[in-house]
Amino acid sequence: MTGRLKDVDQLMAAHTAVGGPKPGRKYELVGLNRAAVLMLSSHFEGYLEDVMAEALAALNPQLNAPTLTGGFHNPWPDRIDELFAFIGMQKPSKNISWQKASNSAVRKNLETLVRTRNKLAHGTTGVTVNKTDVARLRKYVEGFAERFDKAVRSQVHALTGKNPWT
Repeated sequence: MTGRLKDVDQLMAAHTAVGGPKPGRKYELVGLNRAAVLMLSSHFEGYLEDVMAEALAALNPQLNAPTLTGGFHNPWPDRIDELFAFIGMQKPSKNISWQKASNSAVRKNLETLVRTRNKLAHGTTGVTVNKTDVARLRKYVEGFAERFDKAVRSQVHALTGKNPWT
């Protein structure tokens, strides 16, 4: 996921380069914030599809990941649970949390990401996205991915006796 987040980081660096580092609303840069949310959601969805493809390849190289992930759109927590149930994971998004981030907060922020992405992608006007929103959502996506990667790795290990990745 780290490599995927570089696009979001570049947009936020452009935001700082154009708007400066001082806090405060920068109305002329809202487009960069919106683009960052779209990119973050897109890369999160792609990350989940990649993790599923790697898990399937470790379980059985003949399994076709695109057949399974082709209908996976928008990384809602419940949709993540449905997708990964295929490899025997029971509602994995409900087990992700970390210090100062309860599972409820994790799920709420992922839902906010997807909801905001959908509004932006489908042309809803008046959607406000601040730089602090992007930073918060990025933190939750990165934290989720870090822990989710371990959970999927553990599940594949439990099924095969081998670690699919390190």
